[in-house]
This record gives sequence, structure tokens and C-alpha cells, in this order.
Amino acid sequence: MAACHTITALWSEGAIKGELCGVGSKEIRWSLVHVDNLADSHFDTMVKVLVFGATGFIGFSVAQALARSGHETFGLYRKVEKSKELARNESNEPVKYTKIILDAVFKIGKKRLENNEPKLTFISITGIWVYGGNPYKIKYESTPLNTNLELVVWRPSIEQIIIESKVINGIVIRPGIVYGKSGSSTALWFEGATKGELCGIGSKDVRWSLVHVDDLADSFVRAVERADLIGGQIFNIVNNQSESLGDMLDAIARITEYKGEVKYKSPTSEFEKAMANTGIFSNKKAQSILGWNQRQLGFVDGINTWWNSYKAYTQ
Repeated sequence: MAACHTITALWSEGAIKGELCGVGSKEIRWSLVHVDNLADSHFDTMVKVLVFGATGFIGFSVAQALARSGHETFGLYRKVEKSKELARNESNEPVKYTKIILDAVFKIGKKRLENNEPKLTFISITGIWVYGGNPYKIKYESTPLNTNLELVVWRPSIEQIIIESKVINGIVIRPGIVYGKSGSSTALWFEGATKGELCGIGSKDVRWSLVHVDDLADSFVRAVERADLIGGQIFNIVNNQSESLGDMLDAIARITEYKGEVKYKSPTSEFEKAMANTGIFSNKKAQSILGWNQRQLGFVDGINTWWNSYKAYTQ
């Protein structure tokens, strides 16, 4: 069954035209499913998943969500001392490292196809900062990218390589700014408030599109379970509503009992320029194709929970 009723549309059409006729007899029994339930059904096939950065803020939640869903989950991570060694001896070249990973993935994917094995899936996470353009115009996955942020200007070309590949199911997730648990970017505000200086980048009118880390992890599970059907697709994973920087900092001041002045400053680094960006994005594609929905409260509405969570992780 569906909006157009599929097979049942024949009966509706017949009734309208004056001849309602079934095939067989009235005792025949059908087992049916509504198309919305079919789209949101759980795919029971267990898959093997390798999570890069499995001990990171996002990677750990993704790995946990996949494991809880019954998938055989492996994680790749760096030891802390090795990360420091890399930082000392190598320049920051994300494009170079990403292309090395993709080269390996494509070689494995091609080999699997040659051996008549199922297509390999590769899900990449980029982010909403790749859009650029009018900050108050709603951005969809089909919106042309026009970012001038040096921090992410390399990502759109990588996205295209992934989704245009013929040897893998390439999928791209563009999450909003992530919050929850230890806080991620929002941890800077909690920390600042407890140390006596609560400061935002930009102005109180900057609007952020956020997503809770658990909701983001859920989108990965859904993408993994539908990979054969959604290869070549990009998804915005953001909350249903954007939130203003002023409202978020006021909520932090209230919950932390901060008595000082809430300050705002101009960005002085590439990361801060990105943080000062306003962005409003649609999540309708993820809702309709992945069956994904925001489950966690927004940042302001759930501030008591996020504050307690931050303290639990850091104190």
C-alpha cells in the first residue's frame, strides 16, 4: 500500500468506473505492508564494519551504535603517543591522507567486483561547512557548494570522488555541529563558563544547525543497512531547527550559574571563521530515504542534560 496504492489502485479505479473486481475468490487472504513501514523497516542482514577513528568523539558513538544494532564492528585508532609523533613530524595534509585511504578502498572494491562479491560500501563524513553561499537560505543536498573556508575547501572534490565511484557504494554524511556527551565544540562554552569567561565567536545572531552525536550515529547505522540502495547519495544530518548563538550561550550561562558578561569576539583562525558561520539546512532527504529523525532534544531545550553529561565526562 502507498500514496498511489500500487496494486490496490486497480480496485479504487474500478470502483470509480463502476466495476469493482477481484482476482480469485473472496476467501483469498493477502499479507500487506504500507510503503512507509517498508521504508522504515530494519534490515536484518548483519554486516562487517570498519570504523576509522573509532575512539574519537563521533567514531566511538558510531561504533557503539553499529555494534548495538548487531553488526560485527571493528575500529581503527591511533595511540595517543603516535598521534603526537605524527603531529611533530608531519604537516597537516588531510587531502593526501584521505586519498591514500580512498585508493586502498577502491582497489579492494574493484577486486571484490572481479571476484563477483558484493559491492564494498564506504561512508564518508564531511560536514555542512562545505556549502557556503547565502547563510539564511535553506541548503539542500542538491544546493551548489560555494564555500570559501580554507578548513574545508578541499572536501567537495573528495565527496564527488566517493559518490561517483563505480566500484563501491559511496555515501557521504554531512552532519551539523555535533553536541552531547563530552560536548565536542560546545565543550568550549561549558569550560569557559566554569572558568569565568563565556565567549562566542561572531555575534549573538549567528545561527547553528546542530545534531546530537547519538542521532548522528543512528544515521550511520541506517546508511549501512541501506547501502545497496543508496550508493552515490549525500545526506544532511541536522536537527529540525537551527539555534542562535545568543540563545545557546544564554542557556549555558543560566545552567552553569555564570555571573559574568557573555562576550562575543571576531574570528581569528580558520576554525573560528567556520564557527562564526550561519547555516540553515534541510534534513528531509534523510527523513524520507533513511527513515532518520531527530530524537534528542535540541541544545537549548536539553541544556540541563548536556551540562550534566559534560560534567560526567570531564570531572
